[in-house]
Parts: sequence; structure tokens; C-alpha cells
Amino acid sequence: MTTLKPFYILVSLLLFSLNAYAQEVSGKVLSNTKQPIPFATVQIGDGYGVITNEEGRFTINTSAFKRTDSVNISCLGYKKLGMLVKDFSASEYILKEQVNELSEVYLTNRNLSVDSIMYYVGKNIDKNYNTQNIDYKIFSRRTEYIRGHDVDLEIDKSTGVSKKQLKDINNDINQLETSLLNNRSKQYTDLVANLKILNESSSKLEVEKAVRFLDEKNDQSLEKLAEKGKNLVSNHLDKSKIYTVKSGWFKLSDSVSLNTPENNKMEDTINSVGLLKEVMLEKITENSISTNSQLDFVYETKKYDYSLTDVTFLNSEMVYVVAFKPKRGSVDYQGTMYISNATFAVLRADYRFYEGRVGEKFNLRLLLGLKYVEKGKKGSVIYKKSPDGFYYPRYISEQADRYFYVNRPFKFTENGNRSQKFAFDFKVEGTFKEKTELLFISQSPLLTSAYNTLKEKKKVPYKTAKSYSAEIWKDYEVLEPLQELKDFNVEE
Repeated sequence: MTTLKPFYILVSLLLFSLNAYAQEVSGKVLSNTKQPIPFATVQIGDGYGVITNEEGRFTINTSAFKRTDSVNISCLGYKKLGMLVKDFSASEYILKEQVNELSEVYLTNRNLSVDSIMYYVGKNIDKNYNTQNIDYKIFSRRTEYIRGHDVDLEIDKSTGVSKKQLKDINNDINQLETSLLNNRSKQYTDLVANLKILNESSSKLEVEKAVRFLDEKNDQSLEKLAEKGKNLVSNHLDKSKIYTVKSGWFKLSDSVSLNTPENNKMEDTINSVGLLKEVMLEKITENSISTNSQLDFVYETKKYDYSLTDVTFLNSEMVYVVAFKPKRGSVDYQGTMYISNATFAVLRADYRFYEGRVGEKFNLRLLLGLKYVEKGKKGSVIYKKSPDGFYYPRYISEQADRYFYVNRPFKFTENGNRSQKFAFDFKVEGTFKEKTELLFISQSPLLTSAYNTLKEKKKVPYKTAKSYSAEIWKDYEVLEPLQELKDFNVEE
């Protein structure tokens, strides 16, 4: 019998040990009552970690750590759970609620009123938060879909159109109506990018990787609806003719040629780095703790009612739990803030529209047949303290429902032969639903040299995937997808 030399045994054991811990750990963080805990931090060592998604799930790579390194799972209001990497292999982790007599004592014998707490929050905004000269690495996930309420296309006049053409047009109309009303597909967009913010007016974006999970056959984005409507008309008109186009009282054009090659201006705009940067900056600015953000409940203290509902803890740090709602009609939000007792920084804010409140809107339904209302908006923002003493966003989630209504007549009149006309009424009503999540992978001071040398590209290198796979983001720290994205699959 052949025997292994001690050297080879040692090497084999070493390789086995390395392979055993070179892995990804996936699990779920739950409360005592087995409820998922969203936005809990799962951290290895001092600077590496992820947060749980809304289902309490996470995935983290442990390959860069030793088996004796520490793992900590923590969340506001719960006791921190610690272990070693070698023991970090369970599918579920239970966090116990942090009940401390200090909170009861404080609430019954408090020396600091909620008005005083909010005063110190406002006084320390500039001291606690920094919004410029920052180099962020960000993972972004957007979920978009439309819920159609009503679609109606009615042909008013169709001179020069045969019965067969008319039948084909009606078939296309029925298909468009059915697809909007019955479709339940969603579009997901994941990407990792570096956002360099010099100041309020100067920033650059570098996209590392971008993936769309999209069923192109059932794409119900607003731009696709517009494209389908345009094609529905152009496919049934003589492309060799020139037309004058009117909508209601307004002449849209007097020289439309349907034979002109399709331009991709809309597609170019949607895929542009500039638009993506604008959207990302808007979310960061809106959810910043400053006197020009949408989080006016932090600084418009005379317009909100506040109540101190609890005192909890983030590890050993005492945290005030402050509920807020509008006192006056000029503000919109209700929700909860979690405020540090040590620095009076807002560590987390959960907000939503107060009952009856809406965001941007316009109503020209009677004059132009157009209506738009932003409603159902809600969000969460979590901040983390950096070694430089400032708090920076760790996670932002925002979602909104945008109701839209379009009811417009269109008339195509052939130039040179005014008797040849094609007219139809177009009505569509629905709600565009959008959710944006930003996970801030890292943050560091922006180097002027790095900013100046970066040449911003024009287009985002999107790739389209027909199903979700963990392999897509295996080399990145990203947000664990919800089950609906894991189940995404486009059938051939």
C-alpha cells in the first residue's frame, strides 16, 4: 500500500481548508417571531459587508477572509449577533430585540424634548453630512412596469383604406389594447458604477457593468408604447406620401414622411450616461440630509408634528425614534426618523406621502386630453458614519406610482390630395410603477486628478439577460435580489 508523505498530507489539508472557506454564504436574517428583517448589516471585519433586502435575505463572499475573522449581523433595535467565519454557514440567523430598561427610564423621565432633539438635528446638519468631493461606487437596481387601466383606439375616418386594411388595423388595435391591459411583465435594470461628485454642478459617471432583465416581447415601457402607437399608424399608410399631421387644434407637422428611416433619438436618450447620471444624482440629492432635499421633515420643523415614540439602540449607541406627520398643508410626508443620541445625526428615515398628498402633477384633461399625477410615493434612506466623521448614504430605496391619462385625436391628411385622410382617437390610461434602489458599496474622498482624467462615455453598455443568475454579480458586492427577480425567465 502506498503511503502519503507528511508534506503532501499537509498540502492537501491546506488546500482543503482554503477551498472550504472560499465561498459565498447566502442566508436570511429573522426576528424572534420569524419575521424577515430588511436592511440589516452583515459585516466581516471592519470594512466589508452587505445589507439584507426587503425579504431579509443576503449573499456575501467570504473567500478573502480567514476562518478566524469575525462576522457581525446588526440592525437598529436588535442585539448584535457575532460569530467566526468558520461558523458562518447557517441558512437563518435570528436577531433578538434589544430591550433595555434605559429606554423606559428615558421615556418616563426624559430631560430632552422632541423639539430639542429636532433643534439639534438641524443645528448639526453641516457638521454631520458632506455632499461634495466624494467618490462613490454604487450598485443600482430599478424595477419598472405599467398597470394599464383603459385603452381605446377608435378610427374616425379612413378614406382610401380598403376593407382588408381596415380589418388589419383593427386587429393591431385589439392586440395593443390586450397587451397593455393584461401584461404583467416587469423590467429590471442592475448596474455598478462609479459616481464622482465634485460639487453641486459638476460630476462624472463611469459605468462598470449594466444588465437589463427584460422580456422584449412584452415590453410595456412608455417609450415602447409610443413606438407601438406610431407603428400602428405608419404600417397602414402609404409610405411614399407626405402627410400633414394634426392633433386636436394643433398642427404637429406639415411634412411627415413615413418612409424616412427610423431615428433612434429616444433610444439614445434612454441609454445615455448623462440621463443615468441625472437620475442617480436626483435620488441622492432628494434623499440627502440638507436644507434643499425633499426630506423637508428634517429642517421644516414648524410645519411638522413630531413625537418621541421610543428609544432604541444601534449596537451600543442610543437612538431616538421620532415619528412625524404634517402640521400644515404645504408639506407632504409622514414617517419615522432614527436619530443618534451622540451626534444628532439622522441614521435612518422611512417616509411616505401623507393621506391625500400627491407629488408632481398637471391636469390638462379638458383642454389637451392630458393628465399626470405622482402618487403613492415612499422611501427609506440609511446613513453610515465614515472615518472622516461625516455620515454618508449606505442605502436608498424609493418607489412611486405615476398615474397618466392621454386622450387625443390624430388626423393624417395626404399633401396634394386633401381628400385622403386617416383619423383616429387614441386614449390610454394607466399607472407607471417605478422602484429605485441604490446600495453604496464604497465611499472615499474624491481626488481632483482622478476626476480630471476621467472621460465620461456617452452610452451605457447595457446587456440584456433572459433570466437571473447569481454568476452575473459574483465579483461584486450587490443587493440580494427579491424572489420575483430570481424567478424572472423569458421563455423562448
